[in-house]
Amino acid sequence: MEKLEVLYNAECPICRREIEHYERLSGDDVDYVAITPDIALDWGLTEDQAAEKLHARRGGDVVVGVEAFVVIWQRLPYFRLLAPIVNFKPIKVISSVVYHRILAPLLFAAHKKRRAKAK
Repeated sequence: MEKLEVLYNAECPICRREIEHYERLSGDDVDYVAITPDIALDWGLTEDQAAEKLHARRGGDVVVGVEAFVVIWQRLPYFRLLAPIVNFKPIKVISSVVYHRILAPLLFAAHKKRRAKAK
C-alpha cells in the first residue's frame, strides 16, 4: 500500500487533537505533516490554503476535505468501518457541504484569530 501523507494545521487545537488520535491508531504507512511555509509550498499551497482544509496525498494525488478524511479512515482501525459510509455518495455530498461551508470556515476563522492575537 502506498504511503499516505496528511497535511494538517498543528496550531489548531481541534485539528491537532484529532490528528494525534489518528497517529495513535495508524501504522507506519501514514505520515502526519504539520504545516510550515516550506511544507505548504511543497504541496503547491500557501500556508493559508493548507490551513483552510485537511489535505492528504498518495503519490501525486492530493485529496481535500471529506475525501481526505475518507482516505485516512480507510487505514485506521474502527474508522475503517466509517469510511465507506461517509464515502456513500448521498452522505458524502452532505458531509462535503457541511465541511466546506461550515466546519472548515469556522476552524479557519478561529485559526486566523489565534494568529492575529499572537502578533
